[in-house]
Amino acid sequence: MQPRHLLLTALLLALTAPGISAQRIIAQNAGLASPDHLIDFGANLYPNFTPISNQFAGIQVTHARYFTTGSYLNLIGGFLTNDFSGAPDTLRIRFQEPISSVSFAYHQVGTARASTFRVLYRGSVVDSFSYLWNQTQPNNYFGFQNLAFDELQLDFVADFNFDTLAYDDIDARCDFRNGQGLNPPDYRCTNLPVLGTSWQSAIATGPQTLGTYVALAAGGPLAGLPLFGGELLIQLSPPPVFVAGVAGAFALPIPSSQWFLGGAVSVQGMRIEADSAGPRIVLLNALDLVFGL
Repeated sequence: MQPRHLLLTALLLALTAPGISAQRIIAQNAGLASPDHLIDFGANLYPNFTPISNQFAGIQVTHARYFTTGSYLNLIGGFLTNDFSGAPDTLRIRFQEPISSVSFAYHQVGTARASTFRVLYRGSVVDSFSYLWNQTQPNNYFGFQNLAFDELQLDFVADFNFDTLAYDDIDARCDFRNGQGLNPPDYRCTNLPVLGTSWQSAIATGPQTLGTYVALAAGGPLAGLPLFGGELLIQLSPPPVFVAGVAGAFALPIPSSQWFLGGAVSVQGMRIEADSAGPRIVLLNALDLVFGL
């Protein structure tokens, strides 16, 4: 099998492994820091109780009306509230493009009642939680981080207030990682792992270099295990796929399908070098990839 096909096979395997650790935002004092997008719903943009659907760029809203008030526990100016259209009592916000994180200020109007929060991707639930809540606490930010999803749903009881919607795009990432710094830092990305492109990486070579390889780990990153005088930085279960480089260069074709958004894989470089005792393995740094836009 050609190296290009091995890389693609390894990618498909890797997407079944955990990537960046998903997190829930529950009853916090603040939402996302420096989000890619922030919708604060303005103030007096529409008459009170105007139905809201597609008036705000990037989102489609169901089961909400607009209202403007003063400031009260992170409600500032305009916000969304119930449209009293009947069951199911679920606020739905669809995003124009899949996103990776979301936060918002939320009041469950009335005495403490259980609200349910969930995010979906193409109609399937990605994560959810329920929480007993009301409208009197200042720590009223909720949300989800480090997932791939395109819809937020919020099951409320009778009435709600919703403000300060912040969210992040799914950005392609290539993060350098080198444990305790024992390995030569000679493996690097030459572009980002964007859907529908060929991700390129390279290992620095020298006169003693006999060959270069990368190992793609479906099991994800490893904190550091002593090996060959350096550190192993990727999981060995399931077994990694090893691919040889051409003059230290490697290419990984990434499918264009949005099913791959947010997928993660850890890759570690290595060299075979000649010395007086014969060939030796030199472990290099690792790269942690997130496939994005």
